[in-house]
Amino acid sequence: TVELAHQLRTCAGSHESILVLEVFGRYAGFTAMLPAMAGAASRCLIPETNFNVEHLAELLSHDYKNNPSNYALAVISEGAMMTGHDGMTYENEEADQFGHKRLGGIGEKVAAELKRFAPRFNNGKQIHVMYQRLGYLARSGEPDATDSIVPMIYGNLAFDLVLQNKSGKLVNIRDGIYGNVSIDVVISQKKVLDVEKYYNTERLRPKYEVFEGKSMYIMTSDI
Repeated sequence: TVELAHQLRTCAGSHESILVLEVFGRYAGFTAMLPAMAGAASRCLIPETNFNVEHLAELLSHDYKNNPSNYALAVISEGAMMTGHDGMTYENEEADQFGHKRLGGIGEKVAAELKRFAPRFNNGKQIHVMYQRLGYLARSGEPDATDSIVPMIYGNLAFDLVLQNKSGKLVNIRDGIYGNVSIDVVISQKKVLDVEKYYNTERLRPKYEVFEGKSMYIMTSDI
């Protein structure tokens, strides 16, 4: 997502636009938050807390006007919800293999609302708004070194557990160390963002003040 967002910046800048990128994330906003934290976007919208689209338009209009190239970029999770609107946005009534209706289209709705509200914060002038749903593009790509090494080690760890006749375990990395935990870690709760710790609900962006003592992947170290 970070790489794709940086590639799309050139298009947003050349058209002097606000760009809305929709990424996967039904109940948790990690895939929107981490790219924003990495500088891929100035604002991000997550499922864990609703957002006011007019306030978003104000923030993005400010970002737009203060950017020398006149553009702004927001990343939005597919499960994010606007205040005053009914629930999540579904692509259609079709369900996936787990029985969930397919999400999709919140970014398009937000883009339309931004077109409506942005002139209020841009001296009455319209701002061009672009929408891109990343979908499978964000799940694809060549593996990097980490993608290649970690699965190999996970396979060995899992086979070691089989040889030891241990079940109900999940191999993992915690604080940079390989190990295993009870499978209950996965099935006993939903893993969602700690909004109070990591997300600024007023600025609609990550908090940048809780890094000391954290592992490399920051929010993933909480569970």
